[in-house]
Amino acid sequence: MILRMTAMAGLAIGILGMMRAATIVLPDDKPAKVLEFTSARKALQEVQDFIGLWNLEGTQKISGKIVAWKEKVSWGWKFHDGDAWMTVDFAQGKGMFFKRGTLKYDLDKKHYLLALTATDNSEQVFQGQLMKNGGLKFERKDTKTGDAFHLSMNTLAEGIRFQMKYERQDGGRGPFSAVYALNGSKDGESIAGTKKKVECIVSGGAATIPVSYKGQTYYVCCTGCRDEFNASPEKYIKAAKK
Repeated sequence: MILRMTAMAGLAIGILGMMRAATIVLPDDKPAKVLEFTSARKALQEVQDFIGLWNLEGTQKISGKIVAWKEKVSWGWKFHDGDAWMTVDFAQGKGMFFKRGTLKYDLDKKHYLLALTATDNSEQVFQGQLMKNGGLKFERKDTKTGDAFHLSMNTLAEGIRFQMKYERQDGGRGPFSAVYALNGSKDGESIAGTKKKVECIVSGGAATIPVSYKGQTYYVCCTGCRDEFNASPEKYIKAAKK
């Protein structure tokens, strides 16, 4: 009887140990293998699905209650002198927590940089990496308070759904707690839709904006790609034919 109880106790401890180990690092938190990108543009194309207008719902827990609001978030490309980056706009500059920002890639340090302008006009710069399951995870530490922050963003359902999660660690110690989240769908898209998407002639992403050159119609994913195409149409038409 004693041997049986000892064996059962050992089994229980083993199961608990496995459960604890499973909660230490979730699959979503694992960084992807560091890739060698030849340009910032190629690095950013890893999150091309961000591009577009998103109809999102924000949620935040305040005093035990969930507060919700609607927020349109728009992502686009920008190009200048061979460089490329992405821009993000939260509710036309009137988002609940952030107004706008830029997403770049540092080729030397091999990480992504997300610079956001908060609603109080403060600048917050996050460093991040690609995650194994797709999307990006960033971190930032406030030098004044010591608070640490995590911000993760990724798309689901073949680029139709978007989710963003913002967390804080008080004083840089202990567990991270949720600050707020944004979840929703791309404008004009349906999860039930299965038709093949038209590719942007500039970035290769899903395109919805028509552009014309010499009587021929092409498509781009954002106004940044539209401006880039109009500046050098033959360059992108030639590349698309290869």
